[in-house]
Amino acid sequence: MTSTLVKVAAGVAAAAYIDAKHAVSNDLRLARGTTAATVGLKYRAMKNRLSLYEVFADSVAARPDAIAYVYEGQSWTWKQIDGDVNRVAHYLINLGLKPGDRVALLSGNSVSFVTVWLACLALNVAPAFINHGLTGQGLLHCVKISRAQLIIYEPEFEDNLAVIQDDLKSTHVRDYICLRDGIQLSTGEKTEGPSGALRDAKLLDIRALAAQQPRVKPVDPSYRKDVDEKTPCCLIYTSGTTGLPKAALCSHGRIGASTYLWSRVNSFSPSDRIYTPMPLYHSSAAFLCIATSWAAGSTVIIGRKFSASRYWPEVRANDATVVQYIGEIARYLLAVPPSPADKEHRVRMAYGNGMRPDVWTRFRERFGVKIVSEFYASSEGNGALLNYNTGPFGAGAIGRFGPLAKFFRPTFKIARVDAITEDIYRNPQTGLCVECEPGEQGEFLMKIDASKPGGDFQGYADNPEATKKKVVQDVFVKGDAWFRSGDLLRQDPDGFYWFQDRLGDTFRWRGENVSTAEVAQVLGELVGEANVYGVEVPNTEGRAGCAAIPANAVFDPALLAAHVRKGLPKYAVPFFLRIVPAMEQTGTVKHLKVALRKEGIDHAQVKGDALWWLPPAAREYRPFTPADLQELTAGRVKL
Repeated sequence: MTSTLVKVAAGVAAAAYIDAKHAVSNDLRLARGTTAATVGLKYRAMKNRLSLYEVFADSVAARPDAIAYVYEGQSWTWKQIDGDVNRVAHYLINLGLKPGDRVALLSGNSVSFVTVWLACLALNVAPAFINHGLTGQGLLHCVKISRAQLIIYEPEFEDNLAVIQDDLKSTHVRDYICLRDGIQLSTGEKTEGPSGALRDAKLLDIRALAAQQPRVKPVDPSYRKDVDEKTPCCLIYTSGTTGLPKAALCSHGRIGASTYLWSRVNSFSPSDRIYTPMPLYHSSAAFLCIATSWAAGSTVIIGRKFSASRYWPEVRANDATVVQYIGEIARYLLAVPPSPADKEHRVRMAYGNGMRPDVWTRFRERFGVKIVSEFYASSEGNGALLNYNTGPFGAGAIGRFGPLAKFFRPTFKIARVDAITEDIYRNPQTGLCVECEPGEQGEFLMKIDASKPGGDFQGYADNPEATKKKVVQDVFVKGDAWFRSGDLLRQDPDGFYWFQDRLGDTFRWRGENVSTAEVAQVLGELVGEANVYGVEVPNTEGRAGCAAIPANAVFDPALLAAHVRKGLPKYAVPFFLRIVPAMEQTGTVKHLKVALRKEGIDHAQVKGDALWWLPPAAREYRPFTPADLQELTAGRVKL
């Protein structure tokens, strides 16, 4: 008996040691990254080299003949990219661009995307990265608020621009530039020049420029002499899940700090080959892969677009050592039938944001990826969390901030939220906000400190109202200011942060707050993917739970009912299911909910989608008919 107790105690002590070691390692990485960012920016400020372009230039000088990018089976050295960047920059100068101007870039993933960005950086011109999935008024809105003088676009998107060309006459746009790199795409997309759909469009053929100008002078550094920590290096648009996208101003200082921090905390090096098929118009791939590789000297393998079936074959074919993910990507990869080749790769780490806790361990075990480096950040936000995870301890958390990390940057807090208004709660006596206790969910806040590049919040281009809404003042002391994330988080006693939901995505039912993320996680264990939201029901207070499920999901109505009742509190069990042809998402793999909430359970509004429901006392989900809706409306059925 004594021997058994000793073994158990030894096992517990060993597990505690491993957990503590992981926690301290995570804190050390954050501390080391923060120090590198601070020192790196101070050094660049002393040398008047704060432009992100200078980070790239340092890698060109250090490893000119090493491979910088791989795309569609072709490779480019740092020196080759540098030559293309200078040629494109001089092309833009000849079009009249000057420091402080802006361009709109409408392009899919390619090396040309990176080349144009760097050419703009060389001139202190800020490109606006336009979501190439936008059309009509959404596209017009994004171009308009960018204040771009030029639109640089790929041939594939020419027709979308042609539709709004007349509307763009009232904006700053004066030229349209068709971007061509001459690479034959495996996707079959258009690679030729202007089709004529856009009037007076010019052609920028990067390969033709290289043939015409084999030697080109570097851009004069004087173009970048006025770049400071607050100068925009680009504009990144929010996903637009609740309206038209907003353009976040992303500065050389804040993004420059993130390149140093991210390369250091993830131990990126020139020997790493990072694979990303994530959209380059979004901050995850643009900043935390492309720009970070400039600081680390790593090779980046650019996938044209994400494909679950091509993901691992492309990883293996290109000998990647690091892979990037966002959103529900891990779940889609797990949905691909298992293969004997699943672990045949050299990937040491997967990093990104949005990996659901219920797929974390399964992803790691199936594909043999030892490290999952999950982060929490936003394009406009002034801080980030990191969970550099090597084992089960803390798996599923979006970050950790222990005592050591807080010593370097004590700027994150979770504030109590009013359950009814969903606004930040204030103490009636002091008027100040209340910090949540461990385990209590609230809104995650980041302190605004304009004196630090990584601590500033610059807001949204041409949108002072939206900028103001993201700032809360007089929070924990009079005079302070904090960035509102709009996310509900909780921190456990070990310092790990756990995502709960988006403010506005939660809904009230039976006097309780229902977390859509929690419900989606439980449903996902049986149906794979679910988009959860609250719907109005006649003669009831609050909103009842509803989940959109893709038509290809197979579920047993009785088994699913038993599963959600077992895994969720009674008030969180979804009463309704909506079977949709496909899950509607943003380009960054976030579920769209606004239209679903508005359409609710009205058969006339759901576009022919099948509806199911779980009546009171029923043992299984059943088809929800117009007659059932009439019963609810008449008050003859109470949920």
